[in-house]
Amino acid sequence: MPAYNEAANLPAVAPRVLEAGRRACPQPDGFELVLVDDGSTDATAAALAALASAHPDVRVLTHERNRGLTAALRTGYYAARKEFVLFIPADGQIPPESIAAFLAAAPGHDVVLSNYRHRPDGLSRAVLSRGLRLLLRVALGFGDRADGPYLFRRALIDQIPLVAERSAGSIGFEIAAKARAAGRPMTTIEIDCLPRLSGSSKVANARNILQYLVEIARIRRSMRS
Repeated sequence: MPAYNEAANLPAVAPRVLEAGRRACPQPDGFELVLVDDGSTDATAAALAALASAHPDVRVLTHERNRGLTAALRTGYYAARKEFVLFIPADGQIPPESIAAFLAAAPGHDVVLSNYRHRPDGLSRAVLSRGLRLLLRVALGFGDRADGPYLFRRALIDQIPLVAERSAGSIGFEIAAKARAAGRPMTTIEIDCLPRLSGSSKVANARNILQYLVEIARIRRSMRS
């Protein structure tokens, strides 16, 4: 769970994710929630410290400065210690009950992508998503609709090196495109998407779109080599 200035959402979202994760991943293998504070400037650090103090299956990692969503995801992915990795945002948009749906689809697959049944983001975000899919199809040969979070086997990213580091979310498309190119088994599920509990998206902006283009070019070069 990456978190940048999510102090208002974490106390409500994280306990529900913990409950759903424990229910979906019983012992002995169990469940771990890795929380990555991406250089927050609000009270996120205090909220994370309180969660780690109260729950032994919570681990907190911290970036000293804000490095962006992909950097936060990289930190969490490579630190993960369980068989499967699934990211859940801290804004409350993904129902924690979706964890069980991802795990139900996981047997026999290295990657499980997700689409939203309905996304309450308006026309501009829908147009942006469609344009991104077209770009990914042309640049990486991957044009699947993949709106939401994704699950993958932790061993996969040790076998398929990742180059995405900056733009928000590009690491997910890199995992999916490289897994597809390598012939890894993949599937897609449908999940719900809810409005954010509070705050606004930090990724739908011109700077991140530019970074996306740079990152996609890097991923394309790495796939060719």
